[in-house]
Amino acid sequence: MGQNFISRGSLACLVAVAGAFWATAAMADMQENLQAELDNFIAERSAPEAVTGISAYVSLGAEGPNYRAYSGTIGKDSIVPVDEGTLFQIGSNTKGFTGALILALEAEGKVDIHDTVGDWLPEYPAWSDVTIEQLLHMTSGLPTYSETTEMNDAFVNAPDRDFTMPELIAMAYPSETVDLPIPEGFFYSNTNYVLAGMIAEKASGMPYKNALEEMLFKPAELTETYYEPDAYGEDVLSRMASGYFNNPDCTLYDLDCEVSQLAPILGRDVKADSVSWAGPAGGIVSTPEDLAKWIRAIFHGKVLPEKQLAEFVTPVSLVTGKIIDDVTDEDPQGFTLGLTRVTAPGMEPVYFYLGMTLGYRAAFLYSPEHDVIVTGATNSQPPGGQEMMTPMLIEVYKEALAAKAAQ
Repeated sequence: MGQNFISRGSLACLVAVAGAFWATAAMADMQENLQAELDNFIAERSAPEAVTGISAYVSLGAEGPNYRAYSGTIGKDSIVPVDEGTLFQIGSNTKGFTGALILALEAEGKVDIHDTVGDWLPEYPAWSDVTIEQLLHMTSGLPTYSETTEMNDAFVNAPDRDFTMPELIAMAYPSETVDLPIPEGFFYSNTNYVLAGMIAEKASGMPYKNALEEMLFKPAELTETYYEPDAYGEDVLSRMASGYFNNPDCTLYDLDCEVSQLAPILGRDVKADSVSWAGPAGGIVSTPEDLAKWIRAIFHGKVLPEKQLAEFVTPVSLVTGKIIDDVTDEDPQGFTLGLTRVTAPGMEPVYFYLGMTLGYRAAFLYSPEHDVIVTGATNSQPPGGQEMMTPMLIEVYKEALAAKAAQ
């Protein structure tokens, strides 16, 4: 459901829509076609997805050429157009930052991904044997706090509440009042990445925000990427698009649900809400261009040494939860230490993520082999099955690969 940053149907959608390259892509005007795709998205998807604006960025290599396009406005009641400076919450793309932060600390000898929760956070004895690697791979067997009744109640009744990371963990940690199902294999749980953020704070001796800025934002030369542990200030909010929650689906742990607990916030603009609930699992704000800069910085060695980069991109199968060499047509979806790796018939494996918060989506597709990246962001969480930004970006990505091949 909504708080799960990565839509449950998005990877399946990626597989379903991938096909043959456009026959005329190499001859197409990339800028003109990119703008047309975004304009069509706003024209066709504004009603079903409750979006008002979209931003996208395409890069055919570290030296370019690069393309930028925007369509729509920053809000329902605004005539201000989306532009290159418009900010969006990037949701679970934040997880890649958290995974990279742990690995940057490992490179400095301050932590090891084979360390356990018990080594760093002994206050959680029920999870003491879980390794950091299992947290980052989503194979820890931990439930997710973000779909609990307590979290849902806060979304509805206390959107300005600032949670601490231990308060988030308490919603999922087994106790007299918490008894959530224990998942097996791969299970997408935001609890994993909040724990990883807490470990990063201990290992670095800095708040998560400061560690991000010093160890990741600076070496990656990010200038339009921000993190706050609670609500963003006016300096960021004044540049953000409004974000709309429009998902009536029931949440994960509400098994007898007929009407979602989150129904009261349908249509709400969540822009000014505290993002403390997302934290190291999804709280970063950025632009599509800076998100592309970040992904390329990771793969071009600006952030992690070779050993840690190899660890970062090692995938586990979403089917078995076991480490695999790479995705295949038979096992097409994998999760690394913060990214997803996907393939589909007629489409080479790529790194991909669709990050989602209550009112925003941001996605990227990246091929290190071709050094082609496509990123995009828009301003809603739509109903299940209505997320169509990703398929649109896939079509843009296919055209970008064809254009790169024609250079």
